[in-house]
Amino acid sequence: MILVLCEEYDLAATWAAERLRERGLAITVVTGAALAAARWEHRVGRAGARLEFRLAGGERICSGEIGGVLNRLCFLPSAWLQRIGGPDRDYAVQEMLALYLSWLHAMTGPVLNPATPQGLCGNWRHPSVWAVLAGRSGLPTSPYRQTSADDPDLYWQGAGAPAPATAFVAGSRALLPPDLPAPLRAACLRLARQAGTPLLGIDFSPAADGTWRFTGASVMPNLVRGGEKLADDLAEALAA
Repeated sequence: MILVLCEEYDLAATWAAERLRERGLAITVVTGAALAAARWEHRVGRAGARLEFRLAGGERICSGEIGGVLNRLCFLPSAWLQRIGGPDRDYAVQEMLALYLSWLHAMTGPVLNPATPQGLCGNWRHPSVWAVLAGRSGLPTSPYRQTSADDPDLYWQGAGAPAPATAFVAGSRALLPPDLPAPLRAACLRLARQAGTPLLGIDFSPAADGTWRFTGASVMPNLVRGGEKLADDLAEALAA
């Protein structure tokens, strides 16, 4: 069984689940709302960790039966967050975040993407950090500038429009759109490895001289942009 974890409004995850089913994989989609209503049993011991939860409809899911995970949970499910409040809310959120980090690490098989303390589906790095990692990976980048006069929160906001070109890494494969030169493929794979992120969307824009330059990366890319070829790569990575 391949588990797809996502929020109920994640259309890219729904698209990926359908494409993976078409390729013969046994897919179970579990949304954030379903997780918020589930009954949990999570054990951690010397022999490792295991997870079992029962969904509201009675379906039982055990970590030992999972052959791979497409993880699109960027934070705690909104359905759970909406149910808590009061002066201890922040404490409760941190405790539940620790539980989610632990049970996600108990998943067996390939995980796209593993949970980190900086994001449940991968590290949500600051754009400046992505720029440094991209340069170290051999991707052409533009100079990054930020001063004390700039609004620090502004740089965490995503671009308003999709990038002119997006490459995708899924496991050991990198998918480039036709406009991007083939030599960028190896550098994209290096960036994903350095980031510890098996599934990564990497954005590019053309510079004034016509060369394509790295402009950003996301652990939650719009998978639909990758089309059927990306679905093939996802199926191979999850079935490895």
